[in-house]
Amino acid sequence: MVKYFKKIVLIAIGIFCFGVQTLYAQIVQPVHIQELENHRNDIIPYSEIDRQVTTQPQPSNRSRNLNSEIIGYLPYWMYSVYPDLRYDLLTQINYFSAELNQYGDIINSHNWANLGFIEYAQSQGVKVKLTAVLFDADDLTTLLSSGVHRQNAINNLLAAVTDVNADGVDIDFETLPLHQRENLVTFMTDLVETFHSQVPESVVTMATPPVDWSGAWDYNSLANITDGLFIMGYNYHWSGSGSAGPVSPLGGFYYDIEYTVDDYLYYTNNNSEKLILGLPYFGYDWPVENDNMYSPTTGIASSRTYSSVQELASIQGSVWDESSNSQWIPYFDDQWRQCWYDDSLSLSGKYAFANNRQLSGIGIWALGYDDGFDELWEALETQFSDCESTGDVNLDGSLDILDIIVMVANILEELTLSETQFCQGDINSDSIINISDIIIIISLILDS
Repeated sequence: MVKYFKKIVLIAIGIFCFGVQTLYAQIVQPVHIQELENHRNDIIPYSEIDRQVTTQPQPSNRSRNLNSEIIGYLPYWMYSVYPDLRYDLLTQINYFSAELNQYGDIINSHNWANLGFIEYAQSQGVKVKLTAVLFDADDLTTLLSSGVHRQNAINNLLAAVTDVNADGVDIDFETLPLHQRENLVTFMTDLVETFHSQVPESVVTMATPPVDWSGAWDYNSLANITDGLFIMGYNYHWSGSGSAGPVSPLGGFYYDIEYTVDDYLYYTNNNSEKLILGLPYFGYDWPVENDNMYSPTTGIASSRTYSSVQELASIQGSVWDESSNSQWIPYFDDQWRQCWYDDSLSLSGKYAFANNRQLSGIGIWALGYDDGFDELWEALETQFSDCESTGDVNLDGSLDILDIIVMVANILEELTLSETQFCQGDINSDSIINISDIIIIISLILDS
């Protein structure tokens, strides 16, 4: 009787886990999946973008003194921004994406084989990886449960990376079924061994969820196998949430960034050097019942890039939510709406948290979403760059009279320098920019 009861309990638990997973997949659509679908029909003029880049002066390499990994996803629909990225503040870029089918074939690589961006980024000292995606639970089951299909995927990804001399691969398998937990470990083991043996110094990472609702993810094995887990630390409130709220809360909720990171540290035996905290350069804009914080929603949210949110905030103003370390904008546009997002202040707090937990670094979804606004780069610079003063105050990669002009303007209080610019100008490290620094820079220019 006891054995029979235990069997019933185990079956009930299994049904419950399956139900939670199914419900989560149906209701909570991860943002990578949602964004891919939103841009499914975008037509990108890759060749024209690359041609324009070749007609521009090649930028000088800026010095890179980063103390952590900084990994950004570059979605194909943001391809046009690649010349404008701060490569000195990035260590790896994951090109999103190569779409796999259930048999391990690449069915859409979004022009991966012909991208001028790859060599461009590598010339700036940044590694480029191809992100492979498969987002359907049934297709993942077909792929991962077959040794033939797994090997086919590995062979295709290896060929795609080596054909363009890229630096590795990133795996983004979402809606992973519980019964594929061990098969995913097998796949990643074979994938990593193949890449590390065939592509010297290659990097293999994977995107992993903020909360493992069904227990499908073997964090410990995957952390030991790969070169890093990119924790998608966003979508705590998602487009279909019943109430508006922070996309990436640090505090204020049971499930938040702190819960996620500590959960990973616990299940990986504090393997912090393999953990990357991914953070959002986007927000969600919900229709809501009223202007009260966390108001019930009345429909599905639209996703807004950081640049779009900033344009909205310049008109409507924003409110700081101290409990979750997030910004939000209540406004009326035929009905009440709330837009929740992260800015340089909230992201800086999460960067500091990642440093406090001694994580390998942080990640960005997605590069280009801040197009036209520099403050997110400056937040990265403040937290992760160990500045070595060279006198290049205007950050153009060269030392000349323009740097002196900028320094004089700062001394005359006609121009306020960013923290990085100040570091470059304070060449004698006395915490002030004055005539002494200018004299040193003049001597460096004359000696060069």
